[in-house]
Parts: sequence; C-alpha cells; structure tokens
Amino acid sequence: MILKLLAIAFVVLFIARILFARKLKEMGKAADRTLNLFLIAIGIYLGLQMVVFYGLS
Repeated sequence: MILKLLAIAFVVLFIARILFARKLKEMGKAADRTLNLFLIAIGIYLGLQMVVFYGLS
C-alpha cells in the first residue's frame, strides 16, 4: 500500500515540478531544493523496492 502511495506521490511531484517550475523559482531556492530532495528520496526508495522485488523473484 505504501509503495503505491509513494509511486503516486513521485508522479504527482514530478509533474508538478515540470508544470510549476516558474512558480518554484519565484518561491526561492529552498522550495526548489526541497522538492528535488523529495523526488530523489522517493526515486531511490522505489528503485530499491524494485531491485528487492524483482531480485528475489
């Protein structure tokens, strides 16, 4: 369940990053950096889950 939520959050954040890039620059580097860190963290977690799931099968 949590994996599905993280996958959805990753897609939503990635699309939001693309659509609202100009707004994020107006909000400052802190908001841009925070969003990037969330995307990286979720991406790493999903990648590790994929390796574990497909590696054990």
